[in-house]
Parts: sequence; C-alpha cells; structure tokens
Amino acid sequence: MGYLTDSHCHFHPELTRHELDKFIDILNNGHTFKEKSLHLMTTQHIDLQYIDILLTNLMDAKFIIVPYFGIHPWFSHLFTLHHIDKQDHYRNVLKPQPNKELLEKLPEPILLDDHVAKIKQIIAKHELDVFGFGEIGLDKLFKIPNNGYLGNLNYLNDLNDGSSKLLSSSKVIISHQIEVMNKFLTLATEFNKPVSLHCVKAHGPLYDNVIKYKDLTVLLHSYTGSIDQAKIWIKNKSNLYFSLSNWINGEKEELLKQLLEIVKPSQIVTESDIYIDKLFIQGKNQEYFNHLQGIFDKLNSYINIDVDQLHKNMLKSIKL
Repeated sequence: MGYLTDSHCHFHPELTRHELDKFIDILNNGHTFKEKSLHLMTTQHIDLQYIDILLTNLMDAKFIIVPYFGIHPWFSHLFTLHHIDKQDHYRNVLKPQPNKELLEKLPEPILLDDHVAKIKQIIAKHELDVFGFGEIGLDKLFKIPNNGYLGNLNYLNDLNDGSSKLLSSSKVIISHQIEVMNKFLTLATEFNKPVSLHCVKAHGPLYDNVIKYKDLTVLLHSYTGSIDQAKIWIKNKSNLYFSLSNWINGEKEELLKQLLEIVKPSQIVTESDIYIDKLFIQGKNQEYFNHLQGIFDKLNSYINIDVDQLHKNMLKSIKL
C-alpha cells in the first residue's frame, strides 16, 4: 500500500536518537513509498535535530521525505520572541500562571530567532528545494502537561507514576501562539513554500491571520472547522488544500460528507497524522498504511478520487 501518500506525519515526541537510527535503517533496507510521499512535520527544537539527522543518513531522503519546519502550538510556550527571564516568560505566556513545581520543570525559553536560524542552516546544509513549514497553528483547548511539554525525557516518570495527573491547568495564551505562527507564515512567504496548519477551536483567528498572506499555499491539516468556515476559505483563498486523516476526519463522517460536497477533488490530500517512526520500529507498518487506506476508502464512499489524483494534488501543493 505504499502508493498512498501522506501529507502530514510526525516523529514521536519521545523519540530517542537510538530509535531514530532504527527507523532510518528500516527505510534504508527497503520501502515502497512514492516520490515525495512522506511530508514529515517538525514541531519543536528536538525533532528539528532529528530531521537534520534523517536527511543526512537516509539514502533516499530527498526522494521520499518532504521536511516541514514549524513550532506546534502545543510547544509554542517553549519559545520567546525576546530575551527575557525564564519566570517572566512563562508567567506572561501561560494562563493561569504556572505553579512553582511546573515552572521548575519548564526549560529556559528558546529564542525564536535562534530556532529559525537553525532551520535556515538545515535548508542550506541539505540544499533543500522542496520543503514546507509546519506544523504550525492555533489551539484554544490544549493544556500544558505537568512535565512541561510532551516528550520531556527529564520528567517522563512524573506522568507514569499513577499519582500525577497528565495535564496542568495552564494554557498558552492565543496572542503568543499567533506571534509564533506569524513568524512561520512570514518564512513561508519568504521561501514561497506551503504551510500545514493545525487548528482547534480557533478557526476565526487562524483564518484572519493566514488570509493576510496572499500568495501562501495552505494545507488545512485534519480540518475540523465548520462548513461555513470552509466555504469562506474556499471563496477567498486560492492554493488551498484540505488534508484529511482517518482518525480525525474519518471519525466525523457527517462533517466529511458535507465537506466533500463543497471541496473540489483537486483540493484534497490525505494524511496519517501519526507517529510513523514508532509504528515502523514496532513492526506495525501495516497499521500505518491502514490509516491512509482508511481515509482513502471513506473518501471514495462519497466521491470518486484515485491515488494518482491524490499524489498529483500533493505534488502540486509543494509546487512540483
């Protein structure tokens, strides 16, 4: 089933270097992926390092992988736009303000400009022509984990000891999320590359910010907004794609049906939105492909769209 294409997948947040090497070995020992068919997101500072390693050591990296560079809203609190004291930063961007225990587990904030400089270094190092920016976006529901952030290997035990609840009460304020997102929208415009956008309960603010970037190619990742909002996107945004996953869009079949009544087949791409490295390391390759097959089958229960059309759409989204 390697003919199916994936416009949005991830590294696991707890991925280690040893596991990454295993994943690379698995791909180097044979794969059935089509050209540019794995669009691999980065979401924070750790998986940015991993995408660099993967691009260096995967033999067919440029054939298989389309790297995306971003900061997911779930990690946006780890970044600052200005030099600032750690306590002041987190008390400014998290509401309610973090308690002492959470504050101690949070790392020193990373200067966003430094992170962007590393992204540009990776693009130059690997002479990348085909890439995107993502996963970025807005999320009004997500609460910060009690260990500071997903994948914080220094405090994983705190989440597994049976005595601590997984999430704190703190959320990243939406204005900070917008500032971080806009940094990447500007980058995408600068490089003339697509963006893969996350959104939970913030579809209005997301649209209002993204629409300002006139020539941007937009992929609405696992779209969960209203049909009315989708119509606004379709009316006012060219270079627009709805990236649909089985475990999110496939589970909301009535919304999917309504969406497919207004979206052109040329605007559809498929995605897994799962941790591809973990599944391959665990020998669950088929489970990964089942996610892609699942959304493909559900699409075809409402419209006629074949794998070649989906692959063509994906290639067009990255300007090929």
